[in-house]
Amino acid sequence: MSSLRHMRGARVRAPRRFPYHRRMRRPLRLLVPLGVVAVAVLAAIAVLPRRAPPPRPAAPAAGAVDTGGDVVARALDLARGDSVRLRELWVDDVPDLDLAALSSGPRAIFLRIANGRRCDCGCGYTLAGCRRFDPTCPVSGPRAQALLDSVRDGRIAHADGFTQPPAGR
Repeated sequence: MSSLRHMRGARVRAPRRFPYHRRMRRPLRLLVPLGVVAVAVLAAIAVLPRRAPPPRPAAPAAGAVDTGGDVVARALDLARGDSVRLRELWVDDVPDLDLAALSSGPRAIFLRIANGRRCDCGCGYTLAGCRRFDPTCPVSGPRAQALLDSVRDGRIAHADGFTQPPAGR
């Protein structure tokens, strides 16, 4: 009985339900300071004043000669814009083709399709533009002639989906 009395006064520990809680303290001890540091860094970034971009240099005055920099690269950049505009020009007359023999309806159909299709030679021009600016092209000549024959024979009767001529033409 003495042993029972001894057990009555002793504290009995219940079995642990979550035996991993001691191991979880280590990652929390690491993650909490990292979270505090991250919040502090984000707050510092938000509070710091933003730097303005550096000012752009002033454009040279009209008529001024610029001798510095890569003049060739700038000239090519300027020419690239012009060549794109040139390749998109509407062409009303196609060399080596007798468009005057067509009435106004078939002529308009031919011009819409020829100005709406690209030449396959790789020049970037439309079919009509390639014939106009490079009459020696071996690709655009037969294609333009075949298109003209198809329109003249009535095999192509409309140009739906192709570009409209610019206003005033």
